[in-house]
Amino acid sequence: MKRALRPRARVHLRARLGAVLGAVAVLTGSVVAAGGPAAVAQETTTSVAEAAPLPVGLSLVSQDAWVALRKTFTMKLHIDNPTLANRPGAAIAIRVDQSATTRNGFDDVITNGDPGDTLYQPNQISIASLHPDARGNVTLTFDLSNSRVRPTIGISRPGVYPVVVQLVNTGVTSVAFVTWLVVVDTRTPNPIEEKLSVSFVVQAITNPITLADGSNDPKVIAEMKPGGRLDKIATLLSTAGGVRLSVAIGPESAEAWKVLARSVPALATSFRHLLTAATLSTTELLPTTYVPIDAAALEAAGLGSYLPGQFALGASTLHSALGARPNASVQSAFVDPVPTSDAVIDDLHEMAVDRVAVRDQALIPVNHQYTPAAAFLLDTAGGQSRSVSTAPFLEKLLNGPDPSALRAERVIAALAEVAYETPSIARGVVIAPPARWNPDVQTMQTVFAALRTLPLTQTATLDDLFATISNEQTLGTPVQRRLVAATPPVAPVTASEYMTTSDELTAYGNVVGTKDSVVVNGNAALRTVLSTTISPERAHDTLSRIDTAVRAFTAGVRADEKRITLTSRRAEVPLTFENDLKPARDVTVRVHLESAKMIFPKGADREIPLKPGSNTVRFTVEARASGTFPMTISVTSPDGRLAFGAPVQVTVRSAVFGGWAVGLTIAALVFLAGWWANHFRRTRRNRRAERRAANPTPAPIT
Repeated sequence: MKRALRPRARVHLRARLGAVLGAVAVLTGSVVAAGGPAAVAQETTTSVAEAAPLPVGLSLVSQDAWVALRKTFTMKLHIDNPTLANRPGAAIAIRVDQSATTRNGFDDVITNGDPGDTLYQPNQISIASLHPDARGNVTLTFDLSNSRVRPTIGISRPGVYPVVVQLVNTGVTSVAFVTWLVVVDTRTPNPIEEKLSVSFVVQAITNPITLADGSNDPKVIAEMKPGGRLDKIATLLSTAGGVRLSVAIGPESAEAWKVLARSVPALATSFRHLLTAATLSTTELLPTTYVPIDAAALEAAGLGSYLPGQFALGASTLHSALGARPNASVQSAFVDPVPTSDAVIDDLHEMAVDRVAVRDQALIPVNHQYTPAAAFLLDTAGGQSRSVSTAPFLEKLLNGPDPSALRAERVIAALAEVAYETPSIARGVVIAPPARWNPDVQTMQTVFAALRTLPLTQTATLDDLFATISNEQTLGTPVQRRLVAATPPVAPVTASEYMTTSDELTAYGNVVGTKDSVVVNGNAALRTVLSTTISPERAHDTLSRIDTAVRAFTAGVRADEKRITLTSRRAEVPLTFENDLKPARDVTVRVHLESAKMIFPKGADREIPLKPGSNTVRFTVEARASGTFPMTISVTSPDGRLAFGAPVQVTVRSAVFGGWAVGLTIAALVFLAGWWANHFRRTRRNRRAERRAANPTPAPIT
């Protein structure tokens, strides 16, 4: 098949939409909004915003996902408006447009609104001749060329052909819809030389279930119940046997889901779906943090060092909850959300992940000749890693108000177009719906069913994809790309807030043991509070509750405030400590004494065991001075990291002297005694001299 072997133009959403609109305009004489694969919802070239909505005539129930040359093409349609369909002459009009064969053909549609040529327009089919079933459905079967079935669609080459369907001859203009006819030449074993690898990345992730007060979030439980968002994902994945998928399952959610399933029958059913999905041989479990984390935000907050522990805990938790874990040999990871940062990619490198898939929006845009479907080198501050980007134009095709069969066929047709672009080169695309995806299970099951048989594609895990495709090159050099420089969102807590509480809880655990309920619940809360999906209020409430629980414990031990009187220079003084812990328990603490006018011959620090109630312990002290002065008593954990209340200050009264003070006093007394004795002698001598001067001795008479 020569046409299948030459490069074809890629599927372009806006281009296909333009072709759809042009075809409908030719068919009905009006512009019709066709819900096609448009990146931006600009679906008309004339002003229809003020016009009354057109009545819906027909909708797609099912169709052949793809058709081999010379075979038949079957569509099942639902008559949405029986009143219109029952009018005399009501009929179904079909128009098949040419499949674009060059990139210029698509560009012409974008630039000039050129819908291209009509390939085939069979005669209108009378509704009355179709005999709708009880559900109002009719079945149409068309023959491709060289078949005996009538009516015939004249298609003789493989391709992706837009098919416009509309209810006509009712007296009013009704809405048309456009589906696609994918034609494959199966006369050779390999319709194309290299199948397009299609890698679906599905995330079964939600907010942490445990709220700050320890209760379960009812919104998360609702997502797990039958019909909930997570249940839909689990149901879809459990029925995807034969389709190779990369799946990120939230470990904290899986852990809680398993526990709840034991007591809630409805959750037991949905959990079985998750268990089945995780253990399918075609499922590749991707490395996942324990709780949802925007790694770029955590890095920016200075908490990036906790990421490896989150990934390790995530792996062990998945194994405990589901009996499966990311394969140690798997070296691929999916980085979400956007924006991300070099630091995040470099962190993954350190965890032996050297191949990453990133959202296309996270990368600096570049121009491609064809649909981006090759690997490239992602250049970061820490080096380079082999990477692939997602295909947002394919992801958007899964959304919209149209019937599930029509949405599914859009995806299948788009993949076929990409496969036909460069059929001799191994290429692949990554389809990664949003993290909070609420899937239409029927749409996805239709897509998966088609991918099991479509000869143009093969499903692949991320690891498969990297092993299959090559790096994109320009002039023989591998293409290098970089991340968009962007400010990440702010994490719910700062590094200081988190580390302070974490250190406090660790110190508390060193005192009471790791099995204490406050330690167990506190550590679980600390793992949860790292999630960047919770609000700052919830995060701070969680930290506050840990701090309150620890402080309630430390308030149970205190030193008594009382006066101490020293009657000797060195003494054994009794200090009293109260152990009022609830529940009552023994506890070992470290006591630190401090005073500027005292020394502690046996050390200022001492570890002491405290029994419940009042405990009196004697400490050796030595006064350095007399008088009244303070002494501070601090009580902490043995490692000094946990304080039991605020330091207590007691008053010490010293009525004694030290040895040097006594010697100084005696010397002073001796000095004073000598001084008084000398002063007394001088005084007496001076007084005698004064008396002699006043009363001189008479001279003797001769």
